[in-house]
Amino acid sequence: MTTNNGYPIDIQPQKNAINPAPPFNQGPAIPGQGQVPVMPVPQRPAGCPPGLEYLTQIDQLLVQQKVELAEVILGWETNNKYIVKNSMGQQVFFVAEENDCCNRQFCGPLRSFVLHVQDNVGQEVMTLTRPLKCGSCCCPCCLQELEIQSPPGNPIGYVIQNWHPFLPKYTILNEEKEAVLKIVGPLCSCRCCADVNFDV
Repeated sequence: MTTNNGYPIDIQPQKNAINPAPPFNQGPAIPGQGQVPVMPVPQRPAGCPPGLEYLTQIDQLLVQQKVELAEVILGWETNNKYIVKNSMGQQVFFVAEENDCCNRQFCGPLRSFVLHVQDNVGQEVMTLTRPLKCGSCCCPCCLQELEIQSPPGNPIGYVIQNWHPFLPKYTILNEEKEAVLKIVGPLCSCRCCADVNFDV
């Protein structure tokens, strides 16, 4: 995850690189730093959706937004792209945002979107869909929701925002919409050039 300002968030649950063809024609993962090494593909356990076997081998995800020149120079909001890494700095996933121009320019960080999550060979392994919602502590009846599909078209879980006057709090639900995990973020999620930790 990242904050709305694009700084990486370190998600920590309770507890030999290769260079494939870049997915989505992304080129180097971080401009000016060359190709990022990728995480080797682990064996997929029974019942695990294809492409999510990487998540069985890690205890931490680092999400870094790719810098877009148009955003930096013109201040024009573009579809965001993210590199998801493990604690060794190896790329686990590439994520590309999809939405329309008006939505991005006028709704800002509360905008609706579809995130396409690809593995390191360019196969889409997960789709995250968020409708346009409020997300304000003053409006607890219209908080953020996110649906996770894997493979795309098959819902496997949901993330819903819980009302709290100060802290970012979320509940992760399974495909039956039963609560399985809680996420709590820090009081201030805007930190310049620093990681922002969300406890799961």
